[in-house]
Amino acid sequence: MDAATRLQQLRERNQDIQAAAVVTLDGFAVHADLSPGMEADTVAALAADLYGRANRTAQDLGHGAVAELFARCESGLTFVVRINQDMVLACIAATEASIGLLMIDLRKAAAELADAV
Repeated sequence: MDAATRLQQLRERNQDIQAAAVVTLDGFAVHADLSPGMEADTVAALAADLYGRANRTAQDLGHGAVAELFARCESGLTFVVRINQDMVLACIAATEASIGLLMIDLRKAAAELADAV
């Protein structure tokens, strides 16, 4: 299955997901499935920046590479999950989403996307 189809299925499976994107570590959107009004370039750049900063911190602390990031914000949830050395899966979801179910879906999607990208 190609990456674009997998992102579409991810959003269809979990209606709380507002945006899902495969992003390079330098901030380019490779594939994206976004709600109206969201811009793939913005989601990609911010997700890559967030991941890069967290990864540098983890490396400095001797923890190795970051596998997953999660931020609960006032008006939404942000997830970044590593797909491979070069790409991450960025996800923006509604505040009321089930974090546990989202993580299950995102881990599965990231593993499948590793084979597709």
